[in-house]
Amino acid sequence: MNEPLVTVLIPAYNREQYVGQAIESIQRQTLQDFVCIVIDDGSTDHTRDVVETYRKLDRRIQCLALPENRGLGQALQAGLDAVRTRYFTILDSDDWYAPQTLETCLTAIEAASADVSLVCGNAVIWHEHPDGQLIQQAQQPGRAFDNQYDFILYGPTLVPRFLRTSTVREVGGFERDPITDGRMAEDRLLLLKLIHISRFIYVNDDLYNIRVHADNMTKPETRDKFIEVKRYIFTRMLKEWGDEYEPEFYIHPEGWLDIKALIPKR
Repeated sequence: MNEPLVTVLIPAYNREQYVGQAIESIQRQTLQDFVCIVIDDGSTDHTRDVVETYRKLDRRIQCLALPENRGLGQALQAGLDAVRTRYFTILDSDDWYAPQTLETCLTAIEAASADVSLVCGNAVIWHEHPDGQLIQQAQQPGRAFDNQYDFILYGPTLVPRFLRTSTVREVGGFERDPITDGRMAEDRLLLLKLIHISRFIYVNDDLYNIRVHADNMTKPETRDKFIEVKRYIFTRMLKEWGDEYEPEFYIHPEGWLDIKALIPKR
């Protein structure tokens, strides 16, 4: 193999049912030169055993086992500390990549200028029935952004998040917010920091598959905490960007907080 340019980080907590499919979607990539680090965030089920089965058969698969559950942000920071490649990407342990994802994103960012820190694309959303059957629900299109204010008004999560390692480290990586200690909206905070000093590019291709199931982290009972964290993040970043705008918040029909408009302060 050539020297890998890409590391895939898969944070996992009690995902024995799904993590194997996530790993296999990486093994099926058209780009075969990669490192895959599964971060077992103190799982109490057989997640680590599942990962070890793949690791023993494929030297590209690594397991970073944390002694206790730290939450998504801290798990990703531990993974980032272990990254030795020019780029890395994040795959949720209950989701999976299209076969061309790594090659498509790598080609795009290698052809771009050095101020590009992220490549994103489209997602396909799948609903998992109680019997395990997956039904395709919709496509979640990504897009390009004119500037940081254009991005802060964008509600959906960008996927895949294919990132330039050096720029992520430049902005401090994954932070521990004062409300959940980095357990929620850690990706949103990172991207808001990145868009302030760099650019994102968009590839119009279905690169990511989102699984909607009963145990998703963004479930109704966690909405109030997500709202509190996002309000903190949005308010903080607008102040750091010069405190030029007052956010007009609204609650999305599905119960999530977004910014409806930015009102100039002067």
